[in-house]
Amino acid sequence: MKVTIKNVLSKQNEQVVIECVEMTPEFEDIKNYCQTKGAFLTGYANGSSQRQVCIKDILYVEAVDEKIFAYTKEQLFEIRRRLYELEAELAPYKFIRCSKSFLICLLKVESIRPALNGRYLACMENGEEVIISRKYAKHVRQIIMEEL
Repeated sequence: MKVTIKNVLSKQNEQVVIECVEMTPEFEDIKNYCQTKGAFLTGYANGSSQRQVCIKDILYVEAVDEKIFAYTKEQLFEIRRRLYELEAELAPYKFIRCSKSFLICLLKVESIRPALNGRYLACMENGEEVIISRKYAKHVRQIIMEEL
C-alpha cells in the first residue's frame, strides 16, 4: 500500500483521501479512525470540573432522570445536552439508539446475546452489559447486518 503525505497551508484544507479497489474491513477501520480522531464532547467529571471527552473513547451514553452520562472504560462524564441531540451528533461515529435511554457505540460492542422477551444484551469493551430493547432490536440488527 502506498502512503502519500502532502503539507497544506491551512487547517481547513486538511483531509484524508482513501483510494481503494473495494472497501475492505481494513479500509473501513482507517475511515472510522479518521472520522473519530480529534472529535470531542464537553463533559463534567465529579459534577463540576469541565473536560473534553474524546468521542472515540465513549462506549455508551445513558439518560438517567434529567441527566445524560457518557461512559468510557475508566470514567463517567455528565454531558449537559439532550439525548436526541447527541443521537444526531454521534450518528456518524457509529452510535445508535438501543433503548429509550441508551446510545451505544457499535465499534465498542464485543458481543450481543439474546435476553428475555425479545430483548438483547450488548456486552461492551469494559464488561458492562447494555439492554437493547424490543423496540430498537430490529433496527440495531439491521444496522449491524449492513456493517458486515
